[in-house]
Amino acid sequence: MQRGWIDLSRVQSRVLLVDDDPEMLALLELQLGNLGLKADPVRSGKAAADLLAERPYELVITDVEMPDMDGMRLLRYIKEALPGTDVLVFSGYCERYSFSDFIAAGAADFLNKPFTIDELAAKVQRLFRERRLINDLARIKEKEKSFFIHIVESLAISLDEKDRYTHGHSRRVTNLALQLAQQVDADIDFDLLRIGGILHDIGKIGVPDNILSSPGRLSVAEFEIIKRHPVQGAHILKPMEADARIAKISEIIMHHHEHYDGSGYPCGLKGGDIPLTARIVAIADSYDAMTSDRPYRQGLDVESAIRELEAGAGSQFDPGLVARFVAMMSECRQGGTCPRMARCLPIFIKTKDKASFYKERYCVANYKVCARYQVDRAGNMPADLSPDGNFFQERYADTECI
Repeated sequence: MQRGWIDLSRVQSRVLLVDDDPEMLALLELQLGNLGLKADPVRSGKAAADLLAERPYELVITDVEMPDMDGMRLLRYIKEALPGTDVLVFSGYCERYSFSDFIAAGAADFLNKPFTIDELAAKVQRLFRERRLINDLARIKEKEKSFFIHIVESLAISLDEKDRYTHGHSRRVTNLALQLAQQVDADIDFDLLRIGGILHDIGKIGVPDNILSSPGRLSVAEFEIIKRHPVQGAHILKPMEADARIAKISEIIMHHHEHYDGSGYPCGLKGGDIPLTARIVAIADSYDAMTSDRPYRQGLDVESAIRELEAGAGSQFDPGLVARFVAMMSECRQGGTCPRMARCLPIFIKTKDKASFYKERYCVANYKVCARYQVDRAGNMPADLSPDGNFFQERYADTECI
């Protein structure tokens, strides 16, 4: 076997053959069989379309001149309905279409009749080799994405362990931000919003512990230090900002404390100049901050926090997003407690001190952002996962030195 060639007998997918000439169909099926491929022959474009609706094919080989639905119409249908399917077109002399017409319509390649078995083999080999390379690239990109997500989670854990207040805050903010984004009629990259939500306070890693964990209200000077965290957080991602997607995440981190009227920090951006994702995170961040207990004050109840958001609409917050958030929270509060509350009862029994908090803030007020509500099968989650997506148990309790 030549270097780089694929053993086609190992290809799982069958090939769909389309031609109204039964002799040509039989010949193609025989030739593909000699190459190690299995094929399904059909005698019209319409029959091919019907079969494609029932089962997936990686490759369709079709003639052009056919009654009812010719090869060009079939090609256009496939490219619209099944863009991941390759189409190899073969034809003799054709007055209506040229080679470039088929390539422009999305054909992967073209064969002129008559063609030899070697020509067919070369075309099929190239198509399956390119598909394998694309699949390999997709797997690599997925591994890179998973690796990056794990780094993000590690950074969030580092912040959780630095400040008791932030424990769970970033994930709750992320859950709320994602839910709010679903209410917005705009093109939002939810993967980037998720990462930006988790990392929005990552700059607080650089804030001194005595300020971050202060039991009382901060002085003016201390608050000025806290206000640096958006810039410090964006600075952490600076080495990776050549990637446009990382730059979008940095925008969330940098601008989630900007105010709609321009009075926020660090850049004093105003209105629509503030990135939409940062405006979304700002509302989720403020809501969770207001409803969370601090050493010097008790968190607000849901209704009071909502009133604070409404009071800040147009000044601190995007008024349109506030309206959507209020409507979203109102819908969450209707209908009683979470319908999946039963799966959390064992956790509440083990950790009674946390039960009232989650019943008030999550199981009644906004359970639709809860991890256990969103995951259909309890078996997908660790037993100690709390409603907001955090762990009640100490994460490293069982870790031993080796």
